[in-house]
Amino acid sequence: MNVKNLRYLSYGIGALLLVYIIFRTFSPNTMESTNDENPNDKAESYFRTQSDGFSVDPFYLESAKTIFTADGQFLRFEDILSRAKSGELNLVSELWNLRRQCPEGSTREQCHEYIKAFIQNEYSGEDAKRLIGMLSNYLKYEEAMVQLDPTSKSYTNQERYEQIKQLRRKYFAKEDAELIFGLEEATADFSFNRKNFLDETKNLKADERIRLYEDYRKKSFGTFYNAVAAREPKFDKFETEMDLRQNELSKLSGTERETKEKEVRIRYFGKDGNDRMEKVLKEMKEEEEKISKLQVEEKNLLKAYPNLSESEREKKLMELRVQTLGSKELAEEYSRRMEYEKTLKNSGN
Repeated sequence: MNVKNLRYLSYGIGALLLVYIIFRTFSPNTMESTNDENPNDKAESYFRTQSDGFSVDPFYLESAKTIFTADGQFLRFEDILSRAKSGELNLVSELWNLRRQCPEGSTREQCHEYIKAFIQNEYSGEDAKRLIGMLSNYLKYEEAMVQLDPTSKSYTNQERYEQIKQLRRKYFAKEDAELIFGLEEATADFSFNRKNFLDETKNLKADERIRLYEDYRKKSFGTFYNAVAAREPKFDKFETEMDLRQNELSKLSGTERETKEKEVRIRYFGKDGNDRMEKVLKEMKEEEEKISKLQVEEKNLLKAYPNLSESEREKKLMELRVQTLGSKELAEEYSRRMEYEKTLKNSGN
């Protein structure tokens, strides 16, 4: 066993001992137990055995990997705060990463004792107190969320989210609320107001609209903007630009539009990437043309043979689909898709 794993093991044993002491302090006396099945029995027995897995897999060894640096050290408290403020670190996601590493059979309370033990082992003094305080308040907030029932009235999604934001402020100081939920809330506000921006700028030239859109994102996300931009997939950026250019593209001739779209694709994906995309687009266009042709021919067939039995009609339709689409497999796939779309349409009535 190398030194790094030995250090993790010592942390794990310390965490286990602390949680075990807390659990023993607050658990019912074993002499008072009954024969009734207790939902905590599995977790209790887990804590009281030697084969708890900690000697092999300490609960925090694999937990919270995004706050685990390359040299095997957890982030310093100051780095946790700075990365959370910038949007590089999502504290709620990190909590769920830790929860997923709790031993199987742990109750919710026991799992959080593991997490508190981890914090106490890794951080000290006021730093640990601050983190544990945020954890405790988050657990209270989670319980309150279960009781929140915005469906009793006719709320919009934005109004429901405002309720949640107000609830959060009951459990967290302003600074902690922004630290934990800031990026999520900025993302929600951006999404709720995005349509207004698109409507207000729809008549602008595409390049100006794209510039203003990025300004709007910077204003919406504030200190989180750099982290959001760094994580954004290239294809998402491409799709956003194409959406912002749609009004202008729709006014171009077919050739001019293809030239402009190709220019944008090459800028994002290079010549090879554009070639691959053009191949896919060509195949999609050919398939759409086949489907359009098939649908016309199906209507003509049904019009020409109105008195066919259901089995005869399905047989002729399948023959036509195989002939048009090129194979039985494609014809059957098309038939399933049509049936699915029909079911969806009927269920919506």
